Amino acid sequence: MLQISERHLAVVIPLLAAKIKDMAEAVTATDARVDNLSEAELNDRVELQDMLAQYEDILDVLRNEYEKSLAAGINLPSFDDLIAKFGID
Repeated sequence: MLQISERHLAVVIPLLAAKIKDMAEAVTATDARVDNLSEAELNDRVELQDMLAQYEDILDVLRNEYEKSLAAGINLPSFDDLIAKFGID
């Protein structure tokens, strides 16, 4: 069980979504030149991809907890409303 309230989740989820969007854009920015990256740049890209995957996993966990709260009748915006402006799934 999470030790954070649903109202706090409503704040944290968009912040995490914004971070995920920024990180995904940073990875995408190197897609076209991935074959020409230095070893250090490749290492940075791999670390960023790993961190991005971890953040996406965290967002999934938060989504499950948040949606359970909504299903229990707590009056908050939907999860999709919270992340809509960031264009992530």
